[in-house]
Amino acid sequence: MSSSKKLDIYFGITTYQTLGDCVKELIVASYSIYLNLLSKVNNHPITIVCGGQSPSYYCLAMMNFKIFNPKLVNIIILPHSKGGVKSDDQNNENILYCERLKEKGIILNDNVVIIDGVHSGTGILALESALKYCFPSINVYKIAINSQEDIAKITVDEEIVLPSEPKFSDTFPRLVTSFHPRDFNDSSKFITEFINLENNPVAKMIIDIAKKYPKIPVEETDWYIDNNEVTDEIKREREKERIRIEKISELKHISKLKRISEDQLKKKGGTFKTIILNDPKRYQCPKCKTITGELAPLYPKDTTLFSHNFDCQNRFKIPIEY
Repeated sequence: MSSSKKLDIYFGITTYQTLGDCVKELIVASYSIYLNLLSKVNNHPITIVCGGQSPSYYCLAMMNFKIFNPKLVNIIILPHSKGGVKSDDQNNENILYCERLKEKGIILNDNVVIIDGVHSGTGILALESALKYCFPSINVYKIAINSQEDIAKITVDEEIVLPSEPKFSDTFPRLVTSFHPRDFNDSSKFITEFINLENNPVAKMIIDIAKKYPKIPVEETDWYIDNNEVTDEIKREREKERIRIEKISELKHISKLKRISEDQLKKKGGTFKTIILNDPKRYQCPKCKTITGELAPLYPKDTTLFSHNFDCQNRFKIPIEY
């Protein structure tokens, strides 16, 4: 008999995703990330560092998959909270954080993967700095899980876009404690394990589904079915999302056509008879009527000096005087 149930839990601001959709997205993404890391081991085990609330639910799912193999890719919970605030003394924070790691007997593999929601990048960079201070030989690979593209203000090694991410980072119950720099000298607040799992219904749902995935698809589980209520509000949000995606697809299509057009013009090349203007000497395109500066007549083969309209047939052609 299934232990699933419809969860009575605050769901935050409604989006186009049901609770079931959010958990499905998390399960599928977590499995893909972990499977990909397993394929990259090559006799060099990997450590995934779960540093805060944002990645905790993804790590929870990974730890309950049948493919989870801590000898190859293990997961360590290392709470590290910055809240977007840059450090006044990063070196001092690193020293204190390293002391906490050593007290706990934390050992990392040489290849480390940090998974986090990345906005300003302050948090993930500070955690990376602290880990490298304590374990100088490690190689760090940063994965950003964000709800939209281009949210990350720093360069990461991989960005995964999951619209449900804010639900797990901001709405659902915490799985890891907060551990701020102001508390780095307090060992009692450095808790390296999940908290309150027994009283967290979302966690129970994820654990149960993860144990059976991918043998049983998420959408076929009772958990998903019971928590996939499509309300009128969700229907309205789905229509907004459909329109948004259509607009993005249309803009991408137009952009692609423009690139194809430019490539064709570049390949076509050729020459065209230009209008000559004097005092000072300049060129004017007979088709789009744009006028060059004084350098174009001196270097006519440099087509970048002749700015045509983007759809002008003479674009990328060399002006010729007759």
